[in-house]
Amino acid sequence: MTIRPFHLPHDLDTMNALVMQGFEYPENPEWSIRADEKESMLDRVQGAKRMWPLLRFLRFFSPIFKDIMRGFIAEKDGKPVGLINFMRQRDEPEWNIANVTVLPSHRRRGLARQLVAAVLDDLRARKARTAILDVVDKNLPALRLYQEMGFEIFTGSLEADLEAGAAIPDPTLPAGWTLAPRSRFDWQSGFELAKRITPKNVARYEPPVEARFRFPPIRPLIGSLFMKLGGDDSKRYVLRAPDGTIAGIAWYSCRTKQGGMNSAGFDLDPAHPELAQFMLAHAISTIQAASPGRRIEFNFSDWQPALFQAAEAFGVKKRFGSHRMGLKFQ
Repeated sequence: MTIRPFHLPHDLDTMNALVMQGFEYPENPEWSIRADEKESMLDRVQGAKRMWPLLRFLRFFSPIFKDIMRGFIAEKDGKPVGLINFMRQRDEPEWNIANVTVLPSHRRRGLARQLVAAVLDDLRARKARTAILDVVDKNLPALRLYQEMGFEIFTGSLEADLEAGAAIPDPTLPAGWTLAPRSRFDWQSGFELAKRITPKNVARYEPPVEARFRFPPIRPLIGSLFMKLGGDDSKRYVLRAPDGTIAGIAWYSCRTKQGGMNSAGFDLDPAHPELAQFMLAHAISTIQAASPGRRIEFNFSDWQPALFQAAEAFGVKKRFGSHRMGLKFQ
């Protein structure tokens, strides 16, 4: 067995193939990658390949682009059988680990442990401060592996779906409240909200400090181009109270190409749970109008239960829960 570094852009197709095969769980089908997810992922991989000349140039000027996607690939007799990716968060020494994937035919041989160990060794050499990953809460073998390697659970989330269906009417906000489009260059709104509402257990690994939110102006432009080439359009909103206080933010991804899926995420001040229903209604009606006939995938933080409770009223169904785990190097 050989474990080698992940190389851009040559390994994008390899990554795509491994994820599509490796994220299949016949015994737990709700964990498996769905057909529309595969369609979206394929378009995004093709978009990334088209953007590579620009990204290669930008890597000389910013750690964000230099470390946009690193990783390792495990090979058996020259054939890829496992994958892991990791990416820097902003310019901070904080890293996200993703796509921990082993083909079903090569599981239970310690390969995932070798891949994670390779990443942790690499991050130590880079003087990383923290590493964060997500794992399905009922995937006990993976959970035990990460705990044995030093990760601890610090929060969680719910993945949920709304299948394509009848449109819902636009919601009406209480008097004085506003929900307005948010500029792609606006990092301050998310920072202001996070400072007020981030729980202590989450702040231990994802502290609401300015450096984690501020980004160079070119980053949202590159992100917008990547989404366009990948067949998606992003929409962002900010919810304000009558006194101007930011009470919530929302972000939607709407498909512009054939096939694929839509998605949405939210942050809402827990002091205003009564507005969760409005935020969900706005998300569903906006996405359905922009990209009808497709499933909408939602991600809800477990410390914001009002959002999922509101979603259930619109027919959103839980798919699975996840633990968010962190490891500190320093």
